[in-house]
Amino acid sequence: MHFVFWLLALLSPLNGVLTTIMFLIVVDFITGAYAALKIGVSIKSEKIGNTISKFFIYNLVIISAYFLEKHIVNEVPFLKIIAGFIAITEIKSILENYNKIYGVNPFKALREVLNHYGFKDTLKQIPEKEERKEKV
Repeated sequence: MHFVFWLLALLSPLNGVLTTIMFLIVVDFITGAYAALKIGVSIKSEKIGNTISKFFIYNLVIISAYFLEKHIVNEVPFLKIIAGFIAITEIKSILENYNKIYGVNPFKALREVLNHYGFKDTLKQIPEKEERKEKV
């Protein structure tokens, strides 16, 4: 029992990061399940298993990044970088599920709003996804 308290005390600085990542995983699962039901795709145990493995893998990677930053290379913010990439991945997946559910691409909708309100010159400097592929 003392080991559990020691471990919780050791990981207490990660409480906010781990909670946020777990929340994003749950939201991604819920929106993914809803999107699957909406488009008529069956929900398979394999997909649920992927979500469960995300919980463990993401948390282990975040904890590893924390210890790496805290005890080995404290000049590099590994925790923020890795947690940021994981969060961006989950948010992107949530927005893709949103697109499947409602048929609205939030990125394109945001771009249209910005175009409408006078940010056209700025947005012209950002190449479209298709344009980037053609240039490569």
